[in-house]
Amino acid sequence: MNDKSLQTIEQVKQFLDGSEGIEFRGLTVEEKYGWIERVLVRFRYYSLKRAEKGVIRRYLEKVSGYSRAQVSRLIGEYKRRGRLEKTQYRRHRFPRKYTSSEVGLLARTDELHGYLSGPATKKIMERCQGQP
Repeated sequence: MNDKSLQTIEQVKQFLDGSEGIEFRGLTVEEKYGWIERVLVRFRYYSLKRAEKGVIRRYLEKVSGYSRAQVSRLIGEYKRRGRLEKTQYRRHRFPRKYTSSEVGLLARTDELHGYLSGPATKKIMERCQGQP
């Protein structure tokens, strides 16, 4: 987003007053995070007075479409890390106990015995384990 013409807090206030009914969209998360970071740097957010910080927060909420809580979280993250990045999703997975071929053999055994109950299939497997 090109908002370089907004250089002072007063200009941002005028923008917020003049854009009441306007809603902004269309940026990806990465673009929004980069824009928020640039705004925080451009206005030297941490050196502003409390009321001025509120104006910048409202501006960030308005243009990014994020909620007040989300903007606060992002500002805190920027303060902690010095940058904003979308965190990569990491799914927890339990370690595999059986290989695909072992699962296939179990399914074949179950099929050959007519889809018995779990305990019955287990008993069959225990009996087969003792034989060569």
